[in-house]
Amino acid sequence: MSIYQLTIITPEGRVYTGNVVHARIPAEDGYVGVLAGHAPYVTSSPGGSMEIEEKDGAKMKFELGPGFFTVENNRADFFTQSFSTH
Repeated sequence: MSIYQLTIITPEGRVYTGNVVHARIPAEDGYVGVLAGHAPYVTSSPGGSMEIEEKDGAKMKFELGPGFFTVENNRADFFTQSFSTH
């Protein structure tokens, strides 16, 4: 199972960092699925629901405000103004 590091960052700092197998990210034109080894990518996001599956199989869902998202070298970062968990 391939994993990558996902971090969610707000103005207050890092609110989530974990090793994940998959993430479904809200993007400008819908949702983007991200797996390990994803090509470098940058997009803005209107915000919405992010779903992730962690390395141990745990599934989580977050509500994110508008922001932007980057992927590079098996690392993904989502920068947003607001964050909450379900």
